[in-house]
Amino acid sequence: MKLPQVALYDQVTLRPLNLLGALHEPDMTIQVVPGYEANAEIGRISAEAPLGRAVLRRSCGDTITIQVQDHSVSMRILAVQKTQDALEAVPLEAAA
Repeated sequence: MKLPQVALYDQVTLRPLNLLGALHEPDMTIQVVPGYEANAEIGRISAEAPLGRAVLRRSCGDTITIQVQDHSVSMRILAVQKTQDALEAVPLEAAA
């Protein structure tokens, strides 16, 4: 069975895999949105941002790596919550 891929408006839970990140950073949940809806403070990440581009079309269990300043950060996709469109998307602050 093929796992669903991350698409716009999906909520994605990520776990840092780097040694320091895994010790000091909790799992995080983001929602991938079009750039004009992005608001990083509440976890709405633009599909055009490095993190958004890295998770799009990936599946639960995949590992992604993004470049942050002068080092790379690896994360594993733990969960993908699918939504049909923007109308069904639940604001992250309401889901917490």
